[in-house]
Amino acid sequence: MSIRPNKKQIDNSYILSFFFRSYMKFKNLVTSDEQYAKKIYRKRFKKELNLDNPKTFNEKIQWLKLNDRTPVHTICADKIAVRDYVKERIGEEYLIPLEKVFSSASELIPENITDEYPVIIKCNHNSGAYTIVKNKEDIDWRNERLKYSNLLKQNYYHQGREWQYKDIEPKLFAEKLLTDEKGSIPKDYKIFCFDGEPKFIQVDIDRQINHLRNFYDTDWNLMPVELIYGKGDDVEKPKQLEKMLKLAKELGKDFVFARVDFYTFGNEIYFGEITFHPESGFGKFNENNDFELGKYLSLEKLK
Repeated sequence: MSIRPNKKQIDNSYILSFFFRSYMKFKNLVTSDEQYAKKIYRKRFKKELNLDNPKTFNEKIQWLKLNDRTPVHTICADKIAVRDYVKERIGEEYLIPLEKVFSSASELIPENITDEYPVIIKCNHNSGAYTIVKNKEDIDWRNERLKYSNLLKQNYYHQGREWQYKDIEPKLFAEKLLTDEKGSIPKDYKIFCFDGEPKFIQVDIDRQINHLRNFYDTDWNLMPVELIYGKGDDVEKPKQLEKMLKLAKELGKDFVFARVDFYTFGNEIYFGEITFHPESGFGKFNENNDFELGKYLSLEKLK
């Protein structure tokens, strides 16, 4: 059994978080972004990363991480700043209601959280860290302040060398927790866009229990694609699929590649996030799909 602390243990410990940040900064100083990409790619895929003539989806994502860097990428990676980008492109009606922005973790106290509806607390500068608040009395607020104080000090760029995260000013925010009539969190639909054209959709299933993942083409045919997780039961085609594809095209049209995520239930659609490097370009596909999906992604206009 490994004695190395996991990310949750690191985030909840002042000492472990300090050493984790220091170690990541040191690695950044001694290993270039290209060296890092080649090292992790070799470890993950048991082969060399071809940056001179990338062919697979993951190889091309690594190339984009190193070569496609604009201020707009940073805006879109910032979960607060991206709201203005979305408002300008498709309208604010697709934004999840924002409850509050916190300048520091010390502001995470029950009095600063609404009683009107459940909320979810997130950082604007990273991925995967969140707290769902349905009942404020069930939350250990002291531990939450410690956790988010540590997270706000971390530079998410160091963890995957995704440049767009490097200069985001870390903040916390609370937004309304989306739930359906049964109180369940709605599915999110991750739309892969290439030069603004949606080509396929990723749907995650039972993420908290038995994580499975399906891929569909834009006509909602199940594809023989697996990424890290196996396929689950067929998912019903969302009523608002065509509308989501249209919105994704508008949000992704300025990028060679962008994954645009939406939540939907009934006739309502809400923007989730824009991702430029799924799994940081290190996610394993089944069979030959890394190569097949790589055909969608053209780098010619950037070379």
